[in-house]
Amino acid sequence: MIKRLPFQLPPAVHTASLAVLMAAAWISTGAVSPPLPQSLADRAYGRSWQDPPESAVELFRRALAVDSAFPYRWSDLAGALAAADQQGAAEYCFRRAVELAPASPQIAMRAANFYFQQGETGAALEQSAVVLRLTPDYNPMVFNALVRLGGATSSILDHAVGLTPGAEQPFFRFLIESGDASRLFDTWAWMEAHSKVTRPLALLWSTWLADHGRGEMAFTVWKQYATVDSEYGTRNWIDNPGFEVEPQDLGFDWRISTQPGERAVRDPNSGHSGRSSLRVTFDGSANLDIQAAAQRVWLAAGAYKLSAWVRTENLTSDQGIAVRIHGASTPGANTEALTGNHDWTEVSTEFKVAGAPALAEVEVIRQHSWRFDGKLKGTAWLDDFAIRRIQ
Repeated sequence: MIKRLPFQLPPAVHTASLAVLMAAAWISTGAVSPPLPQSLADRAYGRSWQDPPESAVELFRRALAVDSAFPYRWSDLAGALAAADQQGAAEYCFRRAVELAPASPQIAMRAANFYFQQGETGAALEQSAVVLRLTPDYNPMVFNALVRLGGATSSILDHAVGLTPGAEQPFFRFLIESGDASRLFDTWAWMEAHSKVTRPLALLWSTWLADHGRGEMAFTVWKQYATVDSEYGTRNWIDNPGFEVEPQDLGFDWRISTQPGERAVRDPNSGHSGRSSLRVTFDGSANLDIQAAAQRVWLAAGAYKLSAWVRTENLTSDQGIAVRIHGASTPGANTEALTGNHDWTEVSTEFKVAGAPALAEVEVIRQHSWRFDGKLKGTAWLDDFAIRRIQ
């Protein structure tokens, strides 16, 4: 249950007379005119760090007495009163600050922090929702407070984050960065139930799941929300098989890598069956042992055929470009490695997966040559990758 403490105005203070009482603070000193409110506030800020909190309270009261229409005077006094353990008066001042500045994220954030400290979760979530609605600039601060003090994830989403359209997405990214597994699963379930899932979030979530040993759930999320190939997970266990879409380097899409002597990129102007392919260029400067591209795959027990179409142009040395599958549940297998000059040629290999379904990796590789002239130069294109079940 969301906790909201009843507010009680201190005996010596009530709404109609508060400003009058504060104004009397400077009139009673005999001063001809009140000092500048900002100078009083600046002095109060300084004393907040070194004096008893009551000293800052008095200065903030005097600043408010001559500038009572300025919401930050109420907010400053509220903070000092809270530090002085005068919580009832502090809550009253925060309410006044919020009433005077309903569109101020700074004041709403201060009020939310106060309510969190008081255990008034309902009021804290309400003010947190105000901050999220007004600006994304305070998102990290709000999210941090929510996950520490906001209670159940469902409450945070229903009463704060979920009230601002789109705020659930940066909140989910915040949870991924912080590694808060429990809240991540709860938030994902909430987003699915409220039709808030987007492909970018699915990319991140699938990646996180796979990285944390949740391969089956990662595959399911990818297949439902992120795949670009209609055959994925039914007839072909490789997604984006023809590089028709720019790889995302996430989840079950291709991860392309480049190193000195080799450059791998998506080529949008050359393909076997479509418009695009993966192009790998070698400059002849090194005898490389490389993985130019890789993709995770989720495979159940059975027999499979891995294949790809490869074109090569002036590819030197005895060790050319090949495709490999390996993983915990498969002994692994390599296709033929092509060198020299070849028009589009299919390369393939068969392999088996034993035991429970598991993650494996498909890789575009070139293995180190043991010849003295093993430095690799030339270009290879790869397209139409497939893993198809044969048994």
